[in-house]
Amino acid sequence: MIVVEDVSKLFGGFRAVDGASLHVAEGSITGLIGPNGAGKTTLFNVIAGVLKPSGGRVLMQGEDITGLPPHELFHKGLLRTFQIAHEFSSMTVRENLMMVPGGQSGERLWNSWFARGRIAREEQ
Repeated sequence: MIVVEDVSKLFGGFRAVDGASLHVAEGSITGLIGPNGAGKTTLFNVIAGVLKPSGGRVLMQGEDITGLPPHELFHKGLLRTFQIAHEFSSMTVRENLMMVPGGQSGERLWNSWFARGRIAREEQ
């Protein structure tokens, strides 16, 4: 379970995230909805350790992971991924999904820990 408690993130005088709190149950699929500029990506980056929060806490399985860098969070089982920003407009949704490469070594937890060389070669 991931718990976010009263997280805030300031950039100078700009408050990008202001007192965000949420609970994400293990195995659940959870969406975060809001308009552009609402702080969704900033909150994800705080949870994933890309940014340090200005206030509040992030807990994973009851352990305080606030401010830990991404490489340490990876070893705890938390990984930030990025979406493909553009689809192929001339293709159907199904065809677009078929373009996503499956079975990459980095998708398997065992390989993430023990086959880093293979993953690095695959990413090149």
